[in-house]
Amino acid sequence: MILTPAVLGVLYMVLCICNLRQSIWFDESFSSYLTRFDLGKIWNLTAADVHPPFYYIVLKGWAHFFGHTDFAMRMLSVVFGAVAILFAFLWLKYKYGLKAAMLSSFLLSISPVFIRYGQEMRMYTMVLAIVFASTYFLQLAVDNEKRRWWLIYAVLVAVAMWTHYFAAFAFCAHLVYLFKTYGKSFWKKRIWAPYLLAIALFLPWMPSLFTQVSNVEQNGFWVSPVNVTVMANYFGEDLYYMKSDEIQNWLLLLATVTVLLILFLAVRYRKKMIMLLSMATVPLLLLVLLSLPPLNPVFIPRYIIYAMLAIPMTAGVSIGMLTNDIALKTKKKSLLQRPAIVGFCAMAVLVGSSAIGIATVYAKGNYNMYTDTKSASKELFNTVVAMDNGNNLPIISNSEWLYYDMAAYTSEKHPVLFIDELADYRYGSLEPLKQSYFGKIENLDEWLDTHESFWFVGSAPENPYGQYLEFPRNGWRVTEVSNMKFNDHSDTYQILKLERDEGYNND
Repeated sequence: MILTPAVLGVLYMVLCICNLRQSIWFDESFSSYLTRFDLGKIWNLTAADVHPPFYYIVLKGWAHFFGHTDFAMRMLSVVFGAVAILFAFLWLKYKYGLKAAMLSSFLLSISPVFIRYGQEMRMYTMVLAIVFASTYFLQLAVDNEKRRWWLIYAVLVAVAMWTHYFAAFAFCAHLVYLFKTYGKSFWKKRIWAPYLLAIALFLPWMPSLFTQVSNVEQNGFWVSPVNVTVMANYFGEDLYYMKSDEIQNWLLLLATVTVLLILFLAVRYRKKMIMLLSMATVPLLLLVLLSLPPLNPVFIPRYIIYAMLAIPMTAGVSIGMLTNDIALKTKKKSLLQRPAIVGFCAMAVLVGSSAIGIATVYAKGNYNMYTDTKSASKELFNTVVAMDNGNNLPIISNSEWLYYDMAAYTSEKHPVLFIDELADYRYGSLEPLKQSYFGKIENLDEWLDTHESFWFVGSAPENPYGQYLEFPRNGWRVTEVSNMKFNDHSDTYQILKLERDEGYNND
């Protein structure tokens, strides 16, 4: 039984690892930066951002044993992705049988959006593993009515909430399943005890949650309002990791066939797949409702990745049930009534879509679909190091945001720094910089007095020098200038080398 999820887990890990060395972007940079602090500091600094702290604590422990490189820390997400496949398989085998579990878990392991976020130094695959594990133990609890399963479920609900708040939408889907299962006796069942226990376990973080909500209401959020395009992009991301307007020509035809196939299968077996369909629809509907005026929009698809992945899982389970039905109900020999042929054709459509999506993920790399940007911090750092020719000069970033991204690549020979007096700390995600001493130049004049030359990098301004030469005090000159753009979605960066002007007369 364990062989199938093990093989699929290895397949998933390989597909992720093949594309794991790309530049990290801001969210990952924040994760990486927090591992520099002790556990108490991580708790406090996380409270100033928008997420709970459990993932960052686990990441710190992981980095302690496996290192602080971007590859090593991203591997935590890859491992949790494999764990998610294991629990998905256990859940689906228990509920629908071996064939359905194998097909569904296979489609899960090659899902483009799953592979994309398995490559990211964030909590998404960790949440996914916890949600799938909690779903498995909930099924055991419902069918066996044993207290230990409910207890495990309650603990997993709490752990998920300590990892990401939007995991709560998955548990709303669980409640829909429980209501459909128990019917009129739903209110008489003692199913509320596990949720009360989960709330009790989450209570220590509640004051920080209220603070975060207040900060978001005060400072606003970057998310776009929900509209038809945003919804179309949701499904485009799920299928191919593409925006809807990128899906054209033959790809549009394949996407249409894929969606119609999934809809047909979901409708046909809707009564047998209440949990899966609830997981696919309830979080999405709640996220849309919470993004409508007068509320601030919070529609970020990756926050409900478990709902996105419930779609290919539903298709896999349905194909398994469809082939079983055909085998039981007909003895005819026509090709369209042979289970193997029907199952193969349906899987071919879904696997073809996934293959195109995986190729898109690889081609786009660490691309942020919501901001249409792609980080090039690693390429920028390596370019500056190459230009340095072994002089071991420090590198100053022109903003705190760029510093976050480049700090992951800092070294003793080429330390990456930022200037405290230029930083704008109004956002909670910058609180770690405000409270740390890592890479911070607190007094620029004193720092300049002890250095003869350094590199200065940042997004290239329209005026090539003005933005950069305001802060180096008189007595410095630019000796090298280079403008570079590393990909279609990144900024154009300017790299300057500044040296002390020995001929400058302060009088």
